[in-house]
Amino acid sequence: MSAGSEVQVSGSRLPIWALSPTEEKKARANLKDSAYKSCDEFVKAMADCAKAHGIKVFPACDKQRDKMKECIIAFQTDKNLDNERDLIVLAKIDKLEKQLKERKSSQ
Repeated sequence: MSAGSEVQVSGSRLPIWALSPTEEKKARANLKDSAYKSCDEFVKAMADCAKAHGIKVFPACDKQRDKMKECIIAFQTDKNLDNERDLIVLAKIDKLEKQLKERKSSQ
């Protein structure tokens, strides 16, 4: 973005047309990835329990599953999704500004 411009992104709600369906899907995938990274210890504990108990995974691993689920749900909030959307919009703005700058410099 421009050197002097500031964009207020916290607490903003994007209009539905601001992102394409592909970009919306990417924002949701980024949110999921960040939630799983943030909850890595709980995801790993669940995976280890599942490997250890095989077909009896659900009765044996309920505690690990509940902790993993609780952690992931805590990170997958509307606010965090809006932040991911904002990052995509800011990247789009940067790309458009670069294209505009290139056009002006080539004229």
